[in-house]
Amino acid sequence: MKKFIFIFFLVLAFTYTAPSIAQCTIDYSYNPIGANFGLSPDTLPDAVQGYIYDQDLTFVLPLDTTDGGLTVTFTDFHIVSINLPLGLTWQCSNYANSCHYDPAVDQYGCVNINGVPLQTGSYNVDVVLVATHSLSSLAGTETVSFSLPFEVIPDTSTSNNAGFSMISGSGCSPIQVSFINNNPGMVSYLWDFGNGNMSNAENPTPQIYNSPGSYVVSYEAHSTTNSSYFLTNIEVVSANGWDGDAEDGFGLLNPDPYIKILDQSGSVIFSSTVYVDQNFPVSYSLNNIPLLNQNYTIEVWDQDGPFTADDFCGSLSFPGFSSSSTITNGSGETVNYTISVIPPQPITASDTVNVYPHPSSANIVYDSLNNILHTDSSFFGMQWYYYNSPIPNATDTFVVPALSGLYSLVGISDYGCTSISDDILVVICDSAYQPTLQTSGMDIWMVDSALYNDVQWHSSGIPLLGANLPEFTASESGAYSITATDTFGCSYVSDQVVVCDQSQQPVLGVNGMDLWVSDSVNYVSFYWMQGGGSLANNTPAHLASYVGLYSVQTEDAFGCEYTSAEMLICDENFEPNIVVFNDVIYTSDSIGYSMQWNFNGSPIVSATNSAVLMTQSGSYSLVITDQYGCSYDSELINYNSLNSLENTALFLHPNPARQFVEVSGVLMDKIMYEIHNISGTVLHEGEVKNKMIDISVLPPGAYIVRLKISDQWQSIKLLKLNY
Repeated sequence: MKKFIFIFFLVLAFTYTAPSIAQCTIDYSYNPIGANFGLSPDTLPDAVQGYIYDQDLTFVLPLDTTDGGLTVTFTDFHIVSINLPLGLTWQCSNYANSCHYDPAVDQYGCVNINGVPLQTGSYNVDVVLVATHSLSSLAGTETVSFSLPFEVIPDTSTSNNAGFSMISGSGCSPIQVSFINNNPGMVSYLWDFGNGNMSNAENPTPQIYNSPGSYVVSYEAHSTTNSSYFLTNIEVVSANGWDGDAEDGFGLLNPDPYIKILDQSGSVIFSSTVYVDQNFPVSYSLNNIPLLNQNYTIEVWDQDGPFTADDFCGSLSFPGFSSSSTITNGSGETVNYTISVIPPQPITASDTVNVYPHPSSANIVYDSLNNILHTDSSFFGMQWYYYNSPIPNATDTFVVPALSGLYSLVGISDYGCTSISDDILVVICDSAYQPTLQTSGMDIWMVDSALYNDVQWHSSGIPLLGANLPEFTASESGAYSITATDTFGCSYVSDQVVVCDQSQQPVLGVNGMDLWVSDSVNYVSFYWMQGGGSLANNTPAHLASYVGLYSVQTEDAFGCEYTSAEMLICDENFEPNIVVFNDVIYTSDSIGYSMQWNFNGSPIVSATNSAVLMTQSGSYSLVITDQYGCSYDSELINYNSLNSLENTALFLHPNPARQFVEVSGVLMDKIMYEIHNISGTVLHEGEVKNKMIDISVLPPGAYIVRLKISDQWQSIKLLKLNY
């Protein structure tokens, strides 16, 4: 019967499979205390061997964490595996996304653990997950593992009889069976466990049965160690003293015998009926009078009356704990007594312990051509495992592996006994897979680096010495790729990514108006510009036509574009054109330039206009500067002030003056005047009237007054005083 029940639950274990859609329900009322993550319940409830187990676990994922003062944000948690006892499987709530969880979308999730556990024991449910965070591009992902203690307890249903009960009286070798005595307080016990061990204990220790087979357990419980004694018959063979009275005819008649039985205290425990007119021997059948361990007395009497008392015919004694015997005394009495001796009667019981063998380990074969694991071994039930974690719904004679790694098969007999095959290594190299690269400036990194234990960076297909980390900083522009090799020897090559060194600039050479790219060998195309505007030249050299800022934009073989620093080109052959008119010198190249007039090589204060008045004998020159900063020097002009008005001498007085000055000297009808500031700017001009010039409108300061007579000019310094 127990085998039938076990097979029923075993069938249930292999027909009760996890549904394709997870049945777990997220408990959104759960709030972790004192932390930003948690698990509810935080311990797994015990499971009972052979009974359906169905448990939801709600988890709360952290959004971020702080490491060394740096906040790290989590972007994904991937539940990779949950290692469970045989018969149990698991499913996550986000099964459609391969159990990936983004805490920014929802911090809550759940896992359902279900099935029928087939073996008792204490287990660690190992959970492995991979966390991706904001620094994974540089440091890689983090593999997190933790264990939850889990108990599969035995079925506590018992095998019971009048003598004892057994707990776990059947199972797969080896088993430990516990025994419960159903008759406590007895005097003695005898246990024979059928495995070569015996015991006289009231409550014996559990027994180990190592080998498969059926073991008969025998039990005896004794309430006493003594036999039971029962007096069943008394026969008075002969007796005297009954024939001396008239009632008995003085011996001519028969006696009327009866007997009494007295215990050791003298109490009558039995008195027989009277045999009327019955001579000896007489027999008395007793109703199994129980006897104790003491002496008893049998008295023989003869009933008389009514005239005389009963005659005492004598007495004899016998021990209660004795066997049947004949006793006599010296007075002629002889008695046969019969005692029934009953040995001690124990309570006996027996039951059978059934120990079942484990099936032979499965033979598994990997067909690499078709990517199928299969077995030719026959079992009542099967479960495929990947790294000791059950593969959901993989209970057939074959399985299609999805990942490289170690696979094994657990075979189950019709008694629920299991065997585990040797691990077999499956290597699956995905020809369609390529590592994913990301870049930032000159930094390149492999996004999914946690999947690989060996990497090699390449530049244009050439391995880079020592570049064996998931992240790489390029020292120059180029096309880079990575070859990643997993623990199983599968190698995968990424697409090339182009990295451009933004700090690189083409180097320009210059000679006069000629420009060229000194490192032109590094580039395949050229694009010349002046002031940001394009020029119709795509060669490594350029002849400038105009003064200005020139640059070149280049492109290398990888498609990286670079722009040179701007190079200022000045026309070394240009000289400002200056014109001398009497004592005024001016330039015709004033447009677009800033100007500075010099006297004897030193700048004239405030002489920054296109013309300047030459007031002293010496050399005059001009420096003009364009908008780009190019400066150009004019020729030197030598001026002699004594050449003006050779035959004319004019004077101003008073000098200094406040309101008017008078012109004196050669008498002429018409004299023109100009008043200049020290920089040569004309402030006032006109004709001298009545030899007087009005200077009242001028502010105090130094001025140059130019007087013109007959197309000749004379310059005189004038000091204007306060009003």
